[in-house]
Amino acid sequence: MDLAKHCELCDNQKVNLKEGTTCGLDGRKPFFNKTCLKIELNEKFERKLKEINIKYEKLRSEKAITYTYFVVFLIIGFLVILAGFLLGKYILENGVIATAPLIIMGVGLSPLGLAFGTLNNYRQELEIATKKKNQIDHILKLYRIDYKIDIKFGEKYHGNQDVYVNLKVNKRSFN
Repeated sequence: MDLAKHCELCDNQKVNLKEGTTCGLDGRKPFFNKTCLKIELNEKFERKLKEINIKYEKLRSEKAITYTYFVVFLIIGFLVILAGFLLGKYILENGVIATAPLIIMGVGLSPLGLAFGTLNNYRQELEIATKKKNQIDHILKLYRIDYKIDIKFGEKYHGNQDVYVNLKVNKRSFN
């Protein structure tokens, strides 16, 4: 396990380009078995926990619109390709050879690229967010910390969205 992942949540973490992550208490690199006895999970921990869960929930909430976008652009792309094919067939039946149907069919590939590109991007971002969430949940489980987070997304203005977060952390003792 990457011990620095524990440090990313700790208020004692110090980072510099020369040495990387070190402990602010003793100046050493992370070295412990399973859990750190000196870990301070306060402001930085809560900020990171909120950030990861907001990203994860935002992506989950965008699932329906992403798949709708995928289907709509897939249909548009196939319809444009079909229209180009049918136009070419009609023109050819009338004894004319033209490149316009090929160009139209080529243009039909663009919405297909948008459809698959958007879907792949969404799936990759969701995979990364899920991995980060599972990682932090695993670390918190080692420290016997449970949390309940309530996230509400508000209005979106000029690309910025209001997010309301209510986080309750329960630190259980090791006894």
